[in-house]
Amino acid sequence: MSPVDDENDPLSRLRPLVISAPFGNYVQPAGLTPTVGTFTALRRRGRVQQIVKTVRWYPWKGAWVNRIGLRNPGLAWYAGKVAAGRIDPSGQLVSIHGFDDAEWGKLVPEAAALKPLGIELNMSCPNVGHINWPAELFADAVAAGAAHGVGVVVKLPPVNWEQMAAQAVDAGVRAFHCCNTLPVAKGGMSGKPLLPVALGVVRAMRERFGDSLRLIGGGGITGPRDVAAYREAGADHYALGTKVMNPRYLVSGAGLGRLKRAAESGMCDV
Repeated sequence: MSPVDDENDPLSRLRPLVISAPFGNYVQPAGLTPTVGTFTALRRRGRVQQIVKTVRWYPWKGAWVNRIGLRNPGLAWYAGKVAAGRIDPSGQLVSIHGFDDAEWGKLVPEAAALKPLGIELNMSCPNVGHINWPAELFADAVAAGAAHGVGVVVKLPPVNWEQMAAQAVDAGVRAFHCCNTLPVAKGGMSGKPLLPVALGVVRAMRERFGDSLRLIGGGGITGPRDVAAYREAGADHYALGTKVMNPRYLVSGAGLGRLKRAAESGMCDV
């Protein structure tokens, strides 16, 4: 049975349209699933400074480049908000990243214990990273998820993803986000240049593993035709990042209506 058709899968409540981290911290329209984080074990200061210093728009490419490097208040901050009743994690994906084996070992069970909809293992930020992940990371995440009724998603890089995906599938992971930003000289590139690469990852994952996986396709989605392209490649859900990099979506998600309808109905509403 495909995970998408399994009502016992914790991720069966995952909406067709997903807001990628870090945008899901701020943009949370009704009817979409926000991904919050990415949270690390310790607070990483300097987000505003890094945004000002490194975020650049390249209009001739339709691309953003950044080197923000997972600046965030730390998972303990999020856990405190949940404990205080100020955040309901049950409809959210919580993205986490560990810089070494010990941090992964701490983050995975702590994030799962918050009982979000799912935990997303951000394996692939091009600006920072733990290149050699713990051998038991994926199995530990699946076990922690099962213990708390929480789904597990692995966010793949756009390049050199094959070994990671195979290890995760062997460990029991059945949901993948394809994929993170492209590594370039000045950081990570998102937007239209990522679209054909991410489509290729989705297509290859579907061809290799069949219907045994739940796939979130993301990168360069700006209109319904892009949603249709991801669907044709084999995606079950569709993630927005660059599209919501606009202050208007802090106020209202009304501008995402056509994309939401396209994701939910399977129709290319142009």
